Amino acid sequence: MLKTPAIADDHPLIIEKVEVRLFRMPPSEPWEDATHRVPAIEIIILELTVNGRLARGFSYTVGVGGTAVRALLHDYCVAELLGRDARYIVGLWRSLYHHLFRTGMAAITTLAMAAVDVALWEIRSMASGRPLYLELGGNEPSIPAYTSGIDLQMSPADLAKTQLQQQAAGYQWFKIKVGLPSIADDIARVAATRQAIGSEAKLILDANQAWDLSEAIKRCNAFSPYDITWIEEPLVSTDIDGHAALRQKTGLPVAIGESLYTAEEFRQYLMADAVDIIQADVVRVGGLSPWLRIADLAAAWNRPVAPHFFAELSLHALCAIDNGLVLENVRGGSLFELGLARQPIQILGGLGVPRAVHGHGVDFDLERNTRFEVAMSGYAFSDIRSHKA
Repeated sequence: MLKTPAIADDHPLIIEKVEVRLFRMPPSEPWEDATHRVPAIEIIILELTVNGRLARGFSYTVGVGGTAVRALLHDYCVAELLGRDARYIVGLWRSLYHHLFRTGMAAITTLAMAAVDVALWEIRSMASGRPLYLELGGNEPSIPAYTSGIDLQMSPADLAKTQLQQQAAGYQWFKIKVGLPSIADDIARVAATRQAIGSEAKLILDANQAWDLSEAIKRCNAFSPYDITWIEEPLVSTDIDGHAALRQKTGLPVAIGESLYTAEEFRQYLMADAVDIIQADVVRVGGLSPWLRIADLAAAWNRPVAPHFFAELSLHALCAIDNGLVLENVRGGSLFELGLARQPIQILGGLGVPRAVHGHGVDFDLERNTRFEVAMSGYAFSDIRSHKA
């Protein structure tokens, strides 16, 4: 990606044109967890033309809702953005929040707002000529990364082989899925992974809200001999009291956040002492601006942040704060692996390193992927129920 000249701080950045595009991309390897099978990842791209320059923000779904996000942006948000000064990111986010508030602040609404917010931060970074993580504040030039698989369909032997390959690439943090019907099958996957990666590596488990409290207690106790760094989403995300009880009864650190959408939801978890690691998803909470507020909230409770998915944005967000823990790099789900970006994010020796270019650094390759672009009408998508459920 080419660097562009900086623009004076007092020069207005007027939004002249807004376009919305939707791409539906198959993951580069099979994705299945305890509750969902993911046939496609939907990438929503918001293109803003400002002072003759093109800036792109983006959002995603895991197979459901992309057309609704696009419609909300196209039908209700474009008019709110045209002619506005893109320098006023907080003001524009708040204006859009009030405009969309009565649709509810979760899922479709926040996914749409995220595409706008990311595009505005991209414009600011382009204007300054700085990488996004420095524009957001800047704390560290790199962050540890973990390799993450949507891999419940893999056998213990194949799972162990995959982790060994990832370890050879420099990773020392590993996440696998759990939540099979049989606890013995879950334990076999955990044991095989621990044996493969060794005793010093970090092992993370993700249950994708598969259990009730009694089952979660039983399984977490069964996993305890394998030195688990955290258990992610063991219970339904609305069960704050259950997560608090699980922490007390098992001592296993609990990570929550990918299914929460507002700072208030995170505040409730923190006040209930029900979470150890905050996993706020940059897109699902409405963009970088609210994500930074949630990271500050976590810092006030002395909790680290390890955001869910979308490493292209999470990498910059983590390098901008002082309580960032680790970056999730999901195999098969990066914009590069999907074919929408020309370059992968940089993972060097198990560290995520933002590129030294302005903005988020994603060099999109959209025209080569027009066969995956979703038309404005005439579509029907497949069932995503997990075969394991």
